[in-house]
Amino acid sequence: MSAKKIILGLLDTAVKVAFVIVVAMLISKYAKVAYNYGYHIFNQTAVSSGTGRTVTFTVGSGDSADTIAENLLGVGLITDKNLFKLQERFSEYHGMEQSGTYELSTSMTPEEMLSIMSGGQKSDDAEAGSDTQTEAEPEIETQTEAQPEPAEEPDNG
Repeated sequence: MSAKKIILGLLDTAVKVAFVIVVAMLISKYAKVAYNYGYHIFNQTAVSSGTGRTVTFTVGSGDSADTIAENLLGVGLITDKNLFKLQERFSEYHGMEQSGTYELSTSMTPEEMLSIMSGGQKSDDAEAGSDTQTEAEPEIETQTEAQPEPAEEPDNG
């Protein structure tokens, strides 16, 4: 083998190793970002604890979740507009924000803000689920009270 082939082989190997390291670092970084978003979508936290700061917030007619998120970020009610858009997308209040002026606080979670901005309405799927549970609970209680189980008699045979 010539020295040129050995040097090119080492250079090729070094480039491949560097590429693998860069890819591993990118995967690690974006896996952390994805985990953080996933965690905070369902484990919502308020901007501040305690009583917080009350802010008068206006939702315009036809405002999208993106516009609402930008405005909430602008007045300090949320810390991440992309996270808020995902939280809105996966909430039971998706697309139900109503135009109007609301008193919101930095001590509210995004879900609480969405509830207020939707007028307390829930999507049809969420309402159907809660109605079904309410109707089924008394039936379960009635069945439990109606028939006690008989005691088994020992077999003397």
